[in-house]
Amino acid sequence: MSKNDIEKEFWFSPQERVDFYLNGLDSFEIDLEVFKKIKNSNEWNQKELHLVSFEQYENTFTHWYCKYIVHLPRIRNIRVLPYYKAYKDLHSLMNFFIPFDKLGLKYKAFKYPLFYGETGYTDGIPCLKKSRRGDDEESVIFNFRTLRLTQPCESAQKNDIPWRDKKNSVIWRGATTGQEQRVTFVEKYFNKYDVAFATTKQKPHLAHLKKAKVSIKKQLEYKFVISLEGNDVASNLRWVLSSNSVPIMPKPYWQSWIMEEKLEPFVHYLELNKDLSNLEEVLKWASENDEKCEQIAENGKKYMAQFLDDKNDIQVQKLLLEEYAKRVSYKNSIK
Repeated sequence: MSKNDIEKEFWFSPQERVDFYLNGLDSFEIDLEVFKKIKNSNEWNQKELHLVSFEQYENTFTHWYCKYIVHLPRIRNIRVLPYYKAYKDLHSLMNFFIPFDKLGLKYKAFKYPLFYGETGYTDGIPCLKKSRRGDDEESVIFNFRTLRLTQPCESAQKNDIPWRDKKNSVIWRGATTGQEQRVTFVEKYFNKYDVAFATTKQKPHLAHLKKAKVSIKKQLEYKFVISLEGNDVASNLRWVLSSNSVPIMPKPYWQSWIMEEKLEPFVHYLELNKDLSNLEEVLKWASENDEKCEQIAENGKKYMAQFLDDKNDIQVQKLLLEEYAKRVSYKNSIK
């Protein structure tokens, strides 16, 4: 096996990835009148659910802004942008435009149903989302919000240190988003490890469980980094996998562009029980199997490489949008 083959041992073929993202989608007809009712059914869907074609944006200010400006370091985290209502919408449009701009995707007039948020009821319509629950049988995944989820991988790789130079311990920082999983974890381990909330703005009553924020560079001084899902996917998982550290986490429930369900415990990460009660046991095993843990970190980097290879990844995005346009049609019209 060549060095190149070894480096790609965890890669999936473009068609395998597209099949995963399409979530079993075959031929499907979207009734636009039904779509309109679903969009207007609640305030959340009104904000997040849209029919979007590249053609409607091509050569507009929004297209130019997405192509040349929004990704710039001093711009990407600004939440109020000129001429646009929400920064995350713009971040998602930036990703949607890429296969058209870079590879000349021909389905410019086709209207794709995009959902910009994490959750939302779409009544069977196969919308393109950045993530889906494990039991979601309708949503199609696209590579949205890379500035938040994928861009930090570059920082991780740039600022990382060798495994042997890392602290043989664990760290976690995050927000109080999501269900009670994070609260349960922090309450249990706050006084035992470097585990805490970095912000408690959403749940101020948890301020006693807060510690100072820690940069990615500083977190990578640890061999083990906890990864916990919040509103949807764990936002730190991609950069931890792409580093020389090992993620410790429960089996993923949410799925995104990196196909979390394909990750294997003791191959790509160390697994916490669903109730998060076994961290001490995991760390004890890790201390007795240092070489195996170093290999797990290496496996994570090989796995993530397929999503960080721009040439390969954009081809997958293009194929996905082509397949979607071939399988989905519309009836009726929105007046």
